[in-house]
Amino acid sequence: MKSFKTYICIDDTDEIAYEKSTGEIAEEIKQYIEDEFNIACSLVTRHQLFLHEDIPYTSHNSSMCFTCSLTQNQKEQIKEFIIQYLNKYSAPTSQPGLCIGFDKDIANKEELINFGLDAKEKVLTKKHAYEMALKQGLDLSEHKNEGQGVVGALAGVALRVSGFDGRVKGKFETKKEFMSVEELLKLDFIDEVRFKNEKLASNDIIVKTTQALKTVFLEHKSVLLIQKCEEGYEVVKKEDLKSY
Repeated sequence: MKSFKTYICIDDTDEIAYEKSTGEIAEEIKQYIEDEFNIACSLVTRHQLFLHEDIPYTSHNSSMCFTCSLTQNQKEQIKEFIIQYLNKYSAPTSQPGLCIGFDKDIANKEELINFGLDAKEKVLTKKHAYEMALKQGLDLSEHKNEGQGVVGALAGVALRVSGFDGRVKGKFETKKEFMSVEELLKLDFIDEVRFKNEKLASNDIIVKTTQALKTVFLEHKSVLLIQKCEEGYEVVKKEDLKSY
């Protein structure tokens, strides 16, 4: 049976001081797919959404999204697993939302992306989210309490589809004080190294790598951003990646 690029996104699964973050649950779902179905999954991206008193969120209001290639049957099996997992492991007061769907089924990517961009700047309703998901051929569902996480789950897919939003979950500590761009590109989670202005860095540039390597999602790639420093070039700090 033919497989298709599939988006999976969850939002609002935790609460303050809860044992599992939304990012951790996303990684566990990804691990299940890789282990049980022997299917490679992409890196998980974190998408920052609008911070507002009318929007329920724990601390950051961000959704977690990743992709893989699934058949229709696999998609249904995995969807059922995720629903059970969210019901079991999401926090008691959380409002989890799940969005899953094939890339090929999205009717109007520009319209969907605009929904995601709106979710970064304004309060959107569940009604709007469900209407948009239906229109775009995406499966959207809520799984506890008010289920407001459906807005973020759909927005996360929309922003991942855009290819120009999000920080890649996790970070990498290197034991080397300096590495060339060529060496950095050999790390399996880095597709490109770019300057802060997003221009590509040449392979011979030496980068100070004493701090954790944190990548962002640009042009559908995991990109390490670097900037000038006294020693030459350094990795852009995590706190300076908030615009992504």
